[in-house]
Amino acid sequence: MLMDTSDQKKIERRVFTSFFQGGFIEAFTGIILLQLGLPALFSRSGFGDWESALLTLPIALILLIAVFLVRRFVVIPRLGKVKFLPERRRKLSKLILVPTLTLIAGAIVGYIFAENDSLRHIFIGQIPFILIPIIVFGAAAYFLDMKRLYVYGAIVGLAFPLGKYLETVIGSRNTLPATILFAAFVFLGIATVFLVAFLRKYQETRV
Repeated sequence: MLMDTSDQKKIERRVFTSFFQGGFIEAFTGIILLQLGLPALFSRSGFGDWESALLTLPIALILLIAVFLVRRFVVIPRLGKVKFLPERRRKLSKLILVPTLTLIAGAIVGYIFAENDSLRHIFIGQIPFILIPIIVFGAAAYFLDMKRLYVYGAIVGLAFPLGKYLETVIGSRNTLPATILFAAFVFLGIATVFLVAFLRKYQETRV
């Protein structure tokens, strides 16, 4: 009995999304936010920009290495090897295109805002920080068929303007980096929950 095409696609989608149930995306997002928030916190605490970056770089590298090691030696062995349908492979090949173009455009727009004093201190100057994460995560959500990434894009996109707003309300220079760090720990917490749930659901595949 031949399997219906729609059923085959549903099964393939279920298998594909299982590759991201170990919290890899959440951990990677949390590390990026951590690398944005910690240097800002250190620089506002009296450290220079280069000092702040150098202080936080080892932390990010250690976390990234740990995430990739867990994925390579813990997550992947429990899933085994799978060959996806051509449609899925085409989507994955296009996934890198939208974020890359968005980041390039965002860097150009961000430079324009940074060089223009009339734009730097008004709300419109925060638009790139809102739109870039939303577009990047939105593209990932579409090409990876994971609706939760739309929510992640909104959280990351709102972290910066929310931090700036709270900074003006509270009057503390550390409010912005604290807001970004809070979002980072939220994503790292979600990653940990996903990893624990994944390990309970999937047992290691043994040959």
